[in-house]
Amino acid sequence: MDKVTGIIREVSAEEIAPRFGQLGKDDIDTKTHAMDLVTIADTEAERVLTLRLTDLLPGSVALGEEAAHANPELAGRVFAGDAPIWIIDPVDGTKNFAHHRQPFRCMVALYHGGETVAAWIIDPIEGFATVAEKGAGTFHNSVPVRVRSNIQTAKDAKGFLISFARDRIRKYYGHLDFFDGIAHYSCCGAEYQEIAQGLFDFCAYRNLKPWDHAPGTLLVREAGGIARYITRSGTDEYHADGDAPGLLCASSPELWAEMNELLLPLFGS
Repeated sequence: MDKVTGIIREVSAEEIAPRFGQLGKDDIDTKTHAMDLVTIADTEAERVLTLRLTDLLPGSVALGEEAAHANPELAGRVFAGDAPIWIIDPVDGTKNFAHHRQPFRCMVALYHGGETVAAWIIDPIEGFATVAEKGAGTFHNSVPVRVRSNIQTAKDAKGFLISFARDRIRKYYGHLDFFDGIAHYSCCGAEYQEIAQGLFDFCAYRNLKPWDHAPGTLLVREAGGIARYITRSGTDEYHADGDAPGLLCASSPELWAEMNELLLPLFGS
């Protein structure tokens, strides 16, 4: 765990941090649409992380966000195999990074035997690291952290909702005052970190790419929270190789159940 943390910190310090606020127009490109940005920091950090992590664990393979964009068949191929998979999001929150805004994070998960077994989310500027290993808990800068499990109702909860969810809630229910507070960072990694640390209580997402959620969901689970798909049964655990209309993480079973009922007409199937 510590070796991987060190590698991510080193790559972040060499490939990401020096480019923050220093990008030229030729250093930024778009992918699927005008708001889907990629920068030289994304591509170079992913390239180096792929080399160093697969070298650290012989026989492993990598699934990086940028490599998966270049080769749409990559995810299916690596998940179909038996090798351990490094799931890499080199710069989570690229839009923030490209516009010289915080937060953004470097995220890595290790997937093996059909499940996420370890996860790292690191601030490339400050070096703060939140890490989790399956069965061993979640740690922020080497200190154990836990979710706010005493928060059991939405009216007492603070959380993160994407604009899709906020807009749908207003349209469907006519108001948004179900919660104590709502935020949105445009950076899943920072949101997952703050839930695992007990600073916020829930998050819900629609686009479920494995590099966006495999690291953070393990952090939340190992800190005592829940990460499940938004479904009528309410029992479908998040899986890096799975898919659903929506994902909901919460700090207690009671809060998760209330939030799932609230969001099901908007997300669920």
